[in-house]
Amino acid sequence: MKFLKNKIVLLIACVAIAFACSKDDGISVDLQNEVNEFVWFGMRDFYYWVDEVDDLSNERYPTYNALYTFLNGYSDPKTLFDDLLVDQDRFSWIVDDYEELEASFQGISKSFGYEVGLLRISADSDDLLAYVKYVVPDGPAENGGLVRGDVFTEVNGTQLTVDNFVSLLFENESYTITLSQIQDNVISSTGERIALTAIQLTENPILKAEVLEVEGQKIAYLMYNQFVNNNDYHEELNNAFGEFKSAGATELVLDLRYNGGGSLTTSRILSSMIYGAASANDILGSIVYNQNLANAGLNADLTFLEEVPVLNDDGNQISSLPMNRMNINRVFVLVSGSSASASEFVIAGLLPYMNVTLIGTTTVGKNVGSATLYDSDNYLKSSTLNPNHKYAIQPIISQLANSEGFTDYIDGLDPNIVVDERNYLGDLKPLGDTAEPLLAEALAIITGVARTERLPDNGMESIPYEIPGEEYLNTILLEGELVPDVLRTLLDIE
Repeated sequence: MKFLKNKIVLLIACVAIAFACSKDDGISVDLQNEVNEFVWFGMRDFYYWVDEVDDLSNERYPTYNALYTFLNGYSDPKTLFDDLLVDQDRFSWIVDDYEELEASFQGISKSFGYEVGLLRISADSDDLLAYVKYVVPDGPAENGGLVRGDVFTEVNGTQLTVDNFVSLLFENESYTITLSQIQDNVISSTGERIALTAIQLTENPILKAEVLEVEGQKIAYLMYNQFVNNNDYHEELNNAFGEFKSAGATELVLDLRYNGGGSLTTSRILSSMIYGAASANDILGSIVYNQNLANAGLNADLTFLEEVPVLNDDGNQISSLPMNRMNINRVFVLVSGSSASASEFVIAGLLPYMNVTLIGTTTVGKNVGSATLYDSDNYLKSSTLNPNHKYAIQPIISQLANSEGFTDYIDGLDPNIVVDERNYLGDLKPLGDTAEPLLAEALAIITGVARTERLPDNGMESIPYEIPGEEYLNTILLEGELVPDVLRTLLDIE
């Protein structure tokens, strides 16, 4: 691991204090774990809140001896990484195998093929009810007979609780669930058991794309579950919008209720397809880096796109496709407490340009972006990687703002109309069904047909959780041209 990264801060910030000695001059302390070195320099150079972390300052560790003494206090790089985070950072993480991370960014992971929601059965109970939000086509769950709306309380014959749900649901590669039913707010077992085994599964981010004909109107419905930066998926998304246009759809309902985020490139593409009146000069949003990088002029404006970029493996554009763009002045977005990051950026980015109606429950509140940093001379995978390990870090490196400078949604975006699907357990309609509660609310506004009375809160409290090893689902990735070219150039300086 070279220490040329110290040059980066000196060159692009012009304010950092260099170490008092070179790496080969006067070092008496042996570094015990080279991964710690990579973690510290990566965080110091790029972390958005670097000025708030004393242990990332050159003033505290002015020499390699001082730095190595500090780093040797950590046997586990993850513990070091966690200790370098500020309290408000919910979204940075570290992995010990970047190949699995890269696969996840393409929608590939070992999975049972369904999304689960967890609810505390009552306020005074630790027992949980699990319900199926959706199933992935051709996955183990669908092949086993699970459908959206199925509920269960037992895994391998054990009642789910707040203490055991992680080990039962997320730390086993196979298990058996026992289905339940809800009648008159009473939960009872059906006795039906379904055995599931996880497989390597590629999930298409487009779960549904169809044109609904309701009360004589043609309404496009898109269920989009992850912003995957993949040329094939971009083309498929473009084709979906082409079908919306050719079918004569004049309204759009965008379902992001389970979309935890992903690529900022993809969010720009989707936003540009929705707001067809935009030109390439219209700003969708901006990326704001830490003060050192901002002083070097690395803050970047993100404009709408007029074509679909075709990118190579390094994230560089090599060609483009004509973009199918809708001619609409409003959009209805279905959201929940699982909608985050790139999903929220699309919403915030469109707000200055068109009428955006949110239906559902409050979103996560992630107005920041991250990037994958590798242990190489310039933090990029295209350079020579350290062959001794596969660690990578995914720190928050920026804050995101729309064209009006709006960034204040750290507590989430509140819906214009509150509809909580958890109140409909026992009769949870299929996604895309015109009677499905969130979609039905949007259709009622579009068509002017009165919506049926909403059900009252059933009192079940959601249990927030992070699936071990899948924290990447809740992030905006700054990729390709979205990490400014000047930054790449500076990182290559020897």
